[in-house]
Amino acid sequence: MPGKKSLKKMEKTQDTEAPKEEKKKEKIVGSVDALHANSPELMDAMKKMKAITPPAVASQFNLKVSVAKKMLEELNAKGSIKLVAHTNNVRVYALPSKPS
Repeated sequence: MPGKKSLKKMEKTQDTEAPKEEKKKEKIVGSVDALHANSPELMDAMKKMKAITPPAVASQFNLKVSVAKKMLEELNAKGSIKLVAHTNNVRVYALPSKPS
């Protein structure tokens, strides 16, 4: 069996343990600055896009794809855009055509 630690070894272990507790950082989960769904900046950008997809919107506005998906689903529910085609992985939206 190992004997007792010397005072120097005990001090070293205490010195190395103390900074670990101070280095812990708080995690902020889900903090993303998202655009408002009906902002004119977003709608102008969508008018210029050929196909409105969550990855395209996410890359253009520096958002997470999940946030872009939620935003597009919200716009679809409001009627600002409509779902044109979808697969299990990707959904394609388009602006509704205005009656002439």
